[in-house]
Amino acid sequence: MSTTKRYALLGATGATGSAVLRALLEKEQSDLVLNILVRSKDKLFRAFPELEQKAKFSINIFEGDVGNRSVLASCLAEVGTIFMCVAQNGSQMGTDLALSTATAIREILRGARKLQGEGEFEAPTIVNLRSASLNPPLAAQTPKVVHKVVMFCLHYSYADVGRACTVYEAAAAVGLVKYIWVDPPTLHDAQGEKCTGYALIPCGSQDKQATALSYADLGAAMTEIAERQDEFVGQAVGVTATGKVKESWGALLGFLVDGAWGRATGWWSSCWAPTLLD
Repeated sequence: MSTTKRYALLGATGATGSAVLRALLEKEQSDLVLNILVRSKDKLFRAFPELEQKAKFSINIFEGDVGNRSVLASCLAEVGTIFMCVAQNGSQMGTDLALSTATAIREILRGARKLQGEGEFEAPTIVNLRSASLNPPLAAQTPKVVHKVVMFCLHYSYADVGRACTVYEAAAAVGLVKYIWVDPPTLHDAQGEKCTGYALIPCGSQDKQATALSYADLGAAMTEIAERQDEFVGQAVGVTATGKVKESWGALLGFLVDGAWGRATGWWSSCWAPTLLD
């Protein structure tokens, strides 16, 4: 029986996906096959110019977006773990990238099971980036006013993620997929490449979560969770920093302001625009 691990990384050029890829490249894993889905190979190679030379494992690159079912199906073929790092910038009314991706993955896996047969099909594990804001025990560590402001500003983005999680949970209930939610606090230092230290917070733990985490540490944490997935399947896992984080609150404040504007325009569109058109 082959011991080769097969991973799929969806969205390798964003901050989270790049951090996951960088963490994988730092590991000596000759027994790994990594399928990467990106919208642009050129952008990937600009970020990782020596990708194919540096990797100690086999890499297959698929160019296209998650809406291209044939490309996505090829990327997901026979993989055991899927890093879901596809993200949509901003929090605007109509945000649905997480949901549409989850729906596409479900349909592809449904087709794979039908083709392979119940006895041969093995459900992959989705390692899905979520947020501590959507994890009640971790969110409770944040001052209530701050939590309410964040939930208001990022409403559409979080609603999209929540709907996607519901799709994965329903798919897991019928044996199509297994899932793990990864719940970090605020994320910082998108360009940083060095880890400063992190710890996992398993479901049910009373450990405190720091308010900030670097993307580099998030990437390392997600790869560790994938390696230990049997411990965490069906659970939410928090991540906390144990070292000093280079914080970038200005960028995060900008996201909140944009999200608040998106919430306001969404409210205007749903409440007033139809009336004005009557």
